[in-house]
Amino acid sequence: MADALPRVCIFGDSHYACLKQAQVRGLADLSGLDLEYWGHVGTRFRHLAFRDKAIHPTDDFTARRFAKFNAKGRLFLPATDFDAILVMGARVYVAPTILSLLHAQSHGPVVSAGLRHRMLADRMRGQMGYRLAAGLAASGPRVLLAPVSFPTEGVVPKPVLATAKVAASDPQLLAEYWALLTAIAAEDGITLLPQPADTVTAGCFTRADFAVAGHVARKDYEHKNPAYGAAVLAQALPILRQVSRGP
Repeated sequence: MADALPRVCIFGDSHYACLKQAQVRGLADLSGLDLEYWGHVGTRFRHLAFRDKAIHPTDDFTARRFAKFNAKGRLFLPATDFDAILVMGARVYVAPTILSLLHAQSHGPVVSAGLRHRMLADRMRGQMGYRLAAGLAASGPRVLLAPVSFPTEGVVPKPVLATAKVAASDPQLLAEYWALLTAIAAEDGITLLPQPADTVTAGCFTRADFAVAGHVARKDYEHKNPAYGAAVLAQALPILRQVSRGP
């Protein structure tokens, strides 16, 4: 039966844990997929490289760490083994650039459309995780990318950009930034998944309902809980289930 199912990998850093937990807790139904996970904490991403249509760790220790969390013990990730790959987090940050643009726009139309496009494209393409996703996409499988989410409400990002004026910015402006990011990713063969709208508050924060447990005491305003993982999977699964099984 598995031979007839789309072969899917969820690849990412520590942010992909919320997807795994969503599955474990029954918050998302991942049936209908021949599914694997391959990932590790983000510091290990400094030791990854893309070559020969695969993501390869650059040292044995990193290879073993990634293999530990994969059911098949994969030491590297061959793109051609999968019909689709969902890249989750993977140290791909778009929020800092969006916050910078919101801050600038709150002071008037000082950033041209061309400059907004250039800033978003350069910042996103300059990140290792994004380049890994682009390499996978160029190698055949359908690639979906869910970037690291907005910080959880209650924290002020550094540099201090989340002023009340920024938070009250025109929601349409934020939609335009996501549309630009989606178009940029499409140029690289990647389907970008914007942060689910119902997880966002004040324009540029994630609702505390989606924070990890004890996030204030732990000072963890970045990682998200299984409910957030379920929200991301709700976006991804209809696309993943449409992917055709390859030879």
